[in-house]
Amino acid sequence: MDILYISPDFPSNYANFVKQLHAEGVRVWAVGEADFFGMPADLRACIRWYARTDLNNWRTTESAVSDLLEVKHAQGFEGTFDVVESHNEAWLRLEAFLNERLSIPGITLRAVDRLKKKSVMKRIFLESGLRAARGAVVSTVQEAVRLAEELGYPVILKPDEGVGAGSTHRVESRDRLEALFPEFREDCLLEEFVPSPIVTYDGLTDREGNVVFENSLIYGEGLIEYAQGKDTFFYVSRRLPERLRQVGQSLVRRFDVRRKFFHFEFFDRDGEYLPMEINCRPPGGAIIDMMNYSIDGDLYRAWARMLMGRALDLPSEKKYVVAFLGRKDTPHALGHAQLIARLGHRLVEYAENPPLYWEVMGRFRYIFRCPEEADARELAAVARQEG
Repeated sequence: MDILYISPDFPSNYANFVKQLHAEGVRVWAVGEADFFGMPADLRACIRWYARTDLNNWRTTESAVSDLLEVKHAQGFEGTFDVVESHNEAWLRLEAFLNERLSIPGITLRAVDRLKKKSVMKRIFLESGLRAARGAVVSTVQEAVRLAEELGYPVILKPDEGVGAGSTHRVESRDRLEALFPEFREDCLLEEFVPSPIVTYDGLTDREGNVVFENSLIYGEGLIEYAQGKDTFFYVSRRLPERLRQVGQSLVRRFDVRRKFFHFEFFDRDGEYLPMEINCRPPGGAIIDMMNYSIDGDLYRAWARMLMGRALDLPSEKKYVVAFLGRKDTPHALGHAQLIARLGHRLVEYAENPPLYWEVMGRFRYIFRCPEEADARELAAVARQEG
């Protein structure tokens, strides 16, 4: 099997996908923006050939892929690639473009809007008989003000197409809305504020679209609060509510998610799950590692084996609640050494996050696991106490 992998170096933990593909006997051909010799040696060793290009320029990327194909054919491997993959939201449209140009099965440009634009997702949610936050795309400040007055303040203003919470704003007044709106260069989505906890339905599908692994994250607060400076806290739950599973699996089918990880976000309104948005990628940052810690398994390897039609070899039981604590550069009651001692054997990972993640995910991450949710919440409360 031959795979074209987009951006194998970022985020750094996604290099594990490439390593596991190589371990399963897949030939990995890659394009990206990084200097090849700036990548770790163990990653470079798993890439058959690499072409450096500007991934934001589809034409130069297409030319780089053509060069890869020439090398591939010169090495005696005929035909095109079997799969194009990036696991990254930023390159989903590029992935669809390459699929179409090379006649490779997978996401098409026609299908991308339903996977990228929140307004299209909302329409599909409603067509599926699910409730969602009221709102619409607004193109002018006048439209935004009219809709906000209809919905009532506070409202949520966010890009119709975008990743993460950095550009999502809770707007409390007309003055703030009028001041903030000009910062958006493209159409944005304005919605009612829903004062409910956020949960997710995450997982992996096989080539036929069957869910072969599922997961749920529970957030301590909202992503907006984290972007505004509150220490980040969320955790992988050991238990998945049956209603969340039913709704999540129905959306997997509705959005036709195949051979991909997915990350769906919901408001939990007392057991009624109102979908917020869907993502056809792994949940960001270190979350895939957290899912691995929860089962003592390897989802990087499972994904590679799924592509090859092999057994995933994943444990069926979640053994732990796995929590993420992202601390910002603010004084805390417990210093780093004290917190490490308090977490003790529960701590499975400590590291500095990439600067791109600092605003929402915190500068430093502590990942720890416990048998029960109450233990994780208690430890997080202690760790987040201000000094």
